[in-house]
Amino acid sequence: MSLLEYTITPADPAAHRVTVELAFAAEPGATVGLNLATWIPGSYVIRDFARHLLSIEAEAGGTPIPVTAVERSRWTIAPPTGDVVVRCTFYARDPSVRAAFLDDTRALFNFTSLALWPDGGRGRPVRVHLGEPPARYDWQVATTLAPVDDDCVSAAGYGVYEARDYDDLIDHPVAMGEAIERVPFSVRDVPHAFVLLGSHDADTRQLAIDLAAICEAQAAVFGELPARQYLFLANIMARGFGGLEHRESSVLDVARNALPSAARVAATGRRDPAYETLLGLASHEYFHLWNVKRIRPAAVAASDLAGEAYFRDLWAYEGVTSYYDDLGLVRAGVITEQSYLDRLAKLATRIERTPGRHRQSLAESSFDAWLKFYRPDENTPNAVVSYYGKGAQLALGLDLKLRLETEGRVSLDTVMRAVWQRYGRDDAPVPENALARLAADVSGLELADFFDLHLNTTADAPWADFLGDFGIRALARPAADDAAVVRGRMGLSRESPSSARITHVVDDGPAQRAGLSPGDRLLALDGIEMAEELASQLARYPAGACLRVHVFRDDRLLTRDVTLAGDAAPEWHLSIDETADATAHARRAAWLHRESRAD
Repeated sequence: MSLLEYTITPADPAAHRVTVELAFAAEPGATVGLNLATWIPGSYVIRDFARHLLSIEAEAGGTPIPVTAVERSRWTIAPPTGDVVVRCTFYARDPSVRAAFLDDTRALFNFTSLALWPDGGRGRPVRVHLGEPPARYDWQVATTLAPVDDDCVSAAGYGVYEARDYDDLIDHPVAMGEAIERVPFSVRDVPHAFVLLGSHDADTRQLAIDLAAICEAQAAVFGELPARQYLFLANIMARGFGGLEHRESSVLDVARNALPSAARVAATGRRDPAYETLLGLASHEYFHLWNVKRIRPAAVAASDLAGEAYFRDLWAYEGVTSYYDDLGLVRAGVITEQSYLDRLAKLATRIERTPGRHRQSLAESSFDAWLKFYRPDENTPNAVVSYYGKGAQLALGLDLKLRLETEGRVSLDTVMRAVWQRYGRDDAPVPENALARLAADVSGLELADFFDLHLNTTADAPWADFLGDFGIRALARPAADDAAVVRGRMGLSRESPSSARITHVVDDGPAQRAGLSPGDRLLALDGIEMAEELASQLARYPAGACLRVHVFRDDRLLTRDVTLAGDAAPEWHLSIDETADATAHARRAAWLHRESRAD
């Protein structure tokens, strides 16, 4: 089978321009379609990468031929001879983990943003030439692409690589830059590294120790580690947070201050919360090595990348992974039990304050991700519930239910290993609701009604139902922070505690009933200028008080009457119940500290 041969060159870093050349063999005289992905697997929204295409031209046998645009991400050519070369120039300045970025300090790109393929060509073997930037850029390369042989890649990493096919290619992002540092560690004899792209003062020794423990905890869930190597490609920036998974790597947006600091640990005696959050992100993306990248939804596996790939159990991929990310931290000994419970409580509080949980089921949230989740607006909290957060709550409830009702014989770990062994190990596409069916099969429990209730209705996830049996107290009470007080009593949120601008109005809350809208700017309550301490101002009024509120909407002064509610928004608190019996404490230890094993 003939090759798809790509040459990728960071041709003009100052202008953010990447050139891409595709050479392939075509049938002479036949019309050939050329395609560019509209989305990247792992991020479920149409992104239209073609909008960054600056130019496209083609030749056959060395002679220029016309290129005709026929759709937003599709072109056609009719080569008179079989040797075709297509040349493209892309503008690359998307700093997210999902696209392509190039400036005079670094490059980081996914092939979905840059690599066209010909009709029928996705199954062809791929060869990639990574071209060097202009001579003044002394950059190194970091990628999990496989070199064609030991002599075809320079010490800096430029040269010739290969991939099994196009779908394999797009799972190997590439990073380039001058300030690249690899922090190596090993997990189950597989080489790993945290690759720091940018200047930093991180305690790399601690980073390696913590990541090794976390990765081992996640590998223990499945009993095996299928990657030949793994890289965390960490794009360091002033502020940022996010990640995208690949088969042997992940790309992370990392705030510089979130990296571990030996000085801060020495001063406080504990890891910084921002660093623990970074470790949770790494844990999440690493769990995707199995769940998403090899345990793959059938709809994604079958996608032509030209349109949406709808499926209703995205919660089983992102929600389950979100459950395991922090669980991996406590199992690795990176955070304490109480710290883990604090994280569960924080998630529960966030979901509790999301009115959209009463409007959208988990199945709908999964299906509608393409339309709603990645395109938030001021009404999103009223209309949407996160399949990440509520999916993690369902995974927690399912795990505890399985452990309790099978007397510890079966857990969600057991189910995930079963899904891995049936589908992921052999890269077999996973049909919808496979996790739900396998949970029933391996446990012997009747779970059809459980899943129907919690996937197809807006019933709250049963995350708190079983905590008492594991020696954990769960309590919800009105929060004391200013944002929660304002949200609970007035039914609105603002840009910041000192801001006058309303960002969200809660469905059927006091503000909405009074006719206030997102974008309005609060000026005065009962004729008194709105104070920065709005929560304290509200505390002077009893529940049911009717306040005359003045706002600006655009440039118009409006007056509305708001009837205050009584309580602040709820906040969950979880703690270990020291009075629980020994059986409950043993269940908790098996859940949070067990040595997972392969069945």
